[in-house]
Amino acid sequence: MTKRLHPLAPCSRRGGVLVATLVAVLAVGGLSVCLLELDSTRLRRQVASIDNKRAFNLAEAGLAEGRFAVETGHTGTIGSAAAPARFGDGLFWVTATEIAPNVIGLESTGMAGTGRATLSLVVRRTSRDVAALGVFGSQRVLLGRRARVDAYDSLGARGAPKLPERFDPATGTAVELRSNGDIELGEDARVFGDAIPGPDGSVELQDDALVTGSTSPAPLEAELAVIEPLELEAGGDLVHANGARRVIAGDGKAYGEIRVGKNSTLVLRGPLQLSTARLRVLDKGKLEIDCASGPVELHVTDWLDLHNGSKLAFPDEDTRGLRLLVSATGSRDRDGDGAVDPPVRFLADGTFFGSLYAPAARLALPRGFQLYGAAAAGILQLDDDAQVHFDIALHGADPSASITIEPLAWKVVEIPREIARDLGEDPFAALDVPKDELKPPAQAYEAAEYELEVKYMDEAGVERKFKGRERDFDWRLAKEVRKLRRREEKDD
Repeated sequence: MTKRLHPLAPCSRRGGVLVATLVAVLAVGGLSVCLLELDSTRLRRQVASIDNKRAFNLAEAGLAEGRFAVETGHTGTIGSAAAPARFGDGLFWVTATEIAPNVIGLESTGMAGTGRATLSLVVRRTSRDVAALGVFGSQRVLLGRRARVDAYDSLGARGAPKLPERFDPATGTAVELRSNGDIELGEDARVFGDAIPGPDGSVELQDDALVTGSTSPAPLEAELAVIEPLELEAGGDLVHANGARRVIAGDGKAYGEIRVGKNSTLVLRGPLQLSTARLRVLDKGKLEIDCASGPVELHVTDWLDLHNGSKLAFPDEDTRGLRLLVSATGSRDRDGDGAVDPPVRFLADGTFFGSLYAPAARLALPRGFQLYGAAAAGILQLDDDAQVHFDIALHGADPSASITIEPLAWKVVEIPREIARDLGEDPFAALDVPKDELKPPAQAYEAAEYELEVKYMDEAGVERKFKGRERDFDWRLAKEVRKLRRREEKDD
């Protein structure tokens, strides 16, 4: 029997298929790892993009909260890197910096997951309280020989204070005489404080004139407060010229003209709101402001005409007693005598107590006249020996005045280095702050010290008053706020 033997395969070909298969598996595995890593990288980028958007939104929320804080009278600072405000699963803090008077820079940093964002906003704060302008001439300010502008703090007291002849920066109250244009001081004129011209303006001093503070220009022009018209019942004309004394009190009216004749006295008794197209006090006529029971607000829309020899009287001598707002503008013949009449003719005798505001007119205070309170006009002129004494207690004295915030510039800024260095997924761990102990934004405002006067109705409908530090007042007690006055406390 013959057997046929098959020859054995060469040794070099043994396991070839297995090797090829293994190579293919390794190639597929490597490709899978690459695809997995690519997908993981894409996922990380998507998460980072989402976190950055969340951080950006948190930073914007911080700017909005900071702007609201400024609008409500706070500094604008909210939290800090050591104690940020918690918002959802992220956090933010806002730092406010006073760049210039009433110009505030807000810088907000938001953190969410690995996202980090820092935004900056510059805003200008404008108060509709006319006293916020202080002593101001929007076009220019002119001081005659020996004219004087200074400041004091009445702290609610009445009467003309005794002001020093010299100014001590260590103990005196400095005034801010401001203009959007130039400021000119005549011979031997005095400004006890700062004389601040407009961005392109300058301060010109005649012989022996003195400014005790700065004369540097303002970085921005000051915004004028808007005079809101009063909605009052029409009252026709009021002509008082019979030589007697007449009192207007109670509900005010909108008159076409109020005229006070020779040897006649017209008394405006507060609380009173009154408007008139023309207010004229003729020679030897007298206008008296009685604010013992409340303030007087008087709007003049076309012509303020206080003749030479007319008289102003303020028996209470309270700078908070009168707000005289004049929206008149343009010179023309107003009384039909063929002569051109300016919108404001201020030649009265007496000492003025209150706020006088004529934003579109020239206000020239006569020789030797004295004004206690606030004065602002298109052109503010003090004739020889005239004096304006600004009462800083008027800041915030108008409870109806609102604060408006105007944004000037917005930009994305570089993230703080110490924050950008740590991109951990938990921002609370990155800052080493306890998440559950952080305050929400509304409770993280910087604790500025304010002196508060508030009249309010409680839950039982009883009217109550509070005066003291704002931090000592429980706002939950106030169902309705009737009157509010907030003043920043002074350092001792």
